[in-house]
Order: sequence, then structure tokens, then C-alpha cells
Amino acid sequence: MNRTGSERVVHDFLTRMGPTPQRVRSAVEDFLTDDCVWENPGSPVCRGKSEICALLPADFARLDVRFRHLATTTDTEKATATVLVERTESMFRTDGTPIALNLRVMGAFELRDGLISAWRDYFDPTHLITERTEW
Repeated sequence: MNRTGSERVVHDFLTRMGPTPQRVRSAVEDFLTDDCVWENPGSPVCRGKSEICALLPADFARLDVRFRHLATTTDTEKATATVLVERTESMFRTDGTPIALNLRVMGAFELRDGLISAWRDYFDPTHLITERTEW
């Protein structure tokens, strides 16, 4: 797959979350703008890296992602892009127990100057853990 620069940023952000809580927080620091807004179903809207890190479970150590689709729109005049990502995620605690398993997620990542400035995920929170791995 030939990825755009924006798709590469989102892909690298999601795949670099782990294998320790420190690496998860390092990914937030490295790939998000200071004023990034993060929205998830059923969770408060987070504004800024410190609120985002505070919402993450303290023992969240690893995110495994299987990508299904990535699509990008860009505005070259404003140096912005939006990357839509359909994916399946499994999140694990430091002891290896799952927080989410095979969770199907659709997300929108807005980028400004090469960093993620908005991150909105859409999923069914009643299906955080499922054995189903195929689409």
C-alpha cells in the first residue's frame, strides 16, 4: 500500500502505542498537537495531551491494530488533512489482560502541520471484547 504522509503519521501513531504505558504516552507526546481534541463514545471530550493521558488507563500498555481502510482528504492551502481509518483494535494492560479485544473502530484524524490535532473514534462500546476477528 502506498500511503500518503498523513496516513503514515496516523499509522505510526497507532502502531507505536506500546509495549509499555510509557511508550503509549510517548506516542501521544510525539504525534499529537498540544491542543489536540480526542472524542470517544461515552467518554468526556479531552482537550490537550494531559487530558488525553489522564483518560487513558494507567496500566494501558499495548495497542494492536489491524488496518482495513485508510482514506485521506487534504487542504494544501491550510496545510491540513483528514485521515479516515477503519480498523480492528485490541488493547492490553501491563499484565496482558485485555481492555478491548477485536474492537471494530472507525476514526477520523485531523492533521495540522504534520501532527494530529483532532482524533474522533466511533465504535460500539457494548462490544469492547469479542472473539470475532473477521469482517
